[in-house]
Amino acid sequence: MLNDSLPKYFDPRREANHELSISGILPLNQLKELCAALASDVGEVVVHLDFKVDEDRRYIATGNLKSQVQIICQRCLGPVSYDLDIDLSLAFVYDEDHAKKIPEEYDPVVMTNGEVVLSKLVEEELLLALPIVAYHQESGCNPAALKYASSTDDAEDEVIKPNPFSILAELKAK
Repeated sequence: MLNDSLPKYFDPRREANHELSISGILPLNQLKELCAALASDVGEVVVHLDFKVDEDRRYIATGNLKSQVQIICQRCLGPVSYDLDIDLSLAFVYDEDHAKKIPEEYDPVVMTNGEVVLSKLVEEELLLALPIVAYHQESGCNPAALKYASSTDDAEDEVIKPNPFSILAELKAK
């Protein structure tokens, strides 16, 4: 079931013990830190999480985040669309010491007073999935930006200058 409104907080223990799911849509403009890294705050994130307790009695969530965001092209400084499709495998822990003991297949999430802020969790995962550097396809950039960003420019090639010591080499040979 896809709800338009998601809970602000959730208790992973309760969700996992009852094997519940959370699905819904979260507007990008509610994720302030993420929007600071984007060209636009228009859009939404589709969130789906399935909770369970694994065989080692860990509270686990698996799921997916999907969104299309506008990030800044580093070549022309214009907006470029980027699709995010993130598969999640999370283990909820009480503190950093427990997080160190989680198997590699899970990303640890530290609970605060037994609860997790859903928007903060989603925002952190999206920030981690953003590319470090983004570009349009070369044909999609502003032509003026392409001129300055291309590897071949209008500058003249270096003229090979004669070695000033070649005269001394000639004198020494005589």
